[in-house]
Amino acid sequence: MATKNGTSILSNDPFQGETLTLEAPQVTEDTLEKVEGYFPGRTAQDDDETASPNNLKESVFSTEESGSLTGQQEPLKDAYYASYPEEELLSEVVIYPDERVRITATTTYPWRAIVALRMTAQDGSRWIGSGYLVGPRTVITAGHCVFMHEHGGWAKSIEVIAGLNDASRPYGSVIATDFRSVTGWTQSKNRNNDYGAIILPANARLGDTVGYFGFAVRDDNYLKANALNVGGYPGDKGGNQLWWMAQKASSVSARVITYQIDTAGGQSGCPVWVKVGESRYAVGIHTNGHSSGNSATRIVQAVYDNIQNWKALGS
Repeated sequence: MATKNGTSILSNDPFQGETLTLEAPQVTEDTLEKVEGYFPGRTAQDDDETASPNNLKESVFSTEESGSLTGQQEPLKDAYYASYPEEELLSEVVIYPDERVRITATTTYPWRAIVALRMTAQDGSRWIGSGYLVGPRTVITAGHCVFMHEHGGWAKSIEVIAGLNDASRPYGSVIATDFRSVTGWTQSKNRNNDYGAIILPANARLGDTVGYFGFAVRDDNYLKANALNVGGYPGDKGGNQLWWMAQKASSVSARVITYQIDTAGGQSGCPVWVKVGESRYAVGIHTNGHSSGNSATRIVQAVYDNIQNWKALGS
């Protein structure tokens, strides 16, 4: 059992089961936020409603293996910088000592439901991030992974890779072009609204193969009392390896969960989840960090409702 700042890590999540988890009950109230969507041929200015996925391109599966980002002359950066280029030193941080654990069993649940992302922006620049499946074709991630304010807005395309482990891509990859977020992010760049979704093409039902996370609204006391798990694909480890750590929250506010869990750029969009028996429920979306702690967009009722709607789009 590892500790940081005197707080025990309570959940040793590595698990070999095959359970597909469903979402937990709603437990709080809030107002549904306006949502925006993008797919080729439609712009964010069209309306504030969810965009129809009728004109989706066909999915592109690839089984080609790729090397570590570490070997590139200029490693890809976390998509956080695509919206906050002035804050390069404030992205996700390792709060030493580094207590992350590498997960190599990436073809077991829940690890295979956490995906690595390769974003191509409208201006052609490329970025990395993480995400997690909540349904057969719905990936939840940070808003700044699907909409990059300083690089053309909506991503041009995102490659979604499940089970990535160094050069191994056991499930291949999917190219997606249909994205969702909320106007609080796309128009206001509000950190409290930094979340979004990737809707995979109709013939790419990845969640049917790898499973998916549940998601839940939980109160402050619950979030402070239970270990939070954070796992994603950090760039400081090459971007092709899954790393995880768990610890209780250090603070909780109305829309943000803060923790002393070590993370790095590339983990933006990965799940923050609790383990209940053999089920996993996301309670947040990891988005950014600071020397005072890394943090997640909290799943409150409005966020829950939007995730539920986006899940339905990918059912």
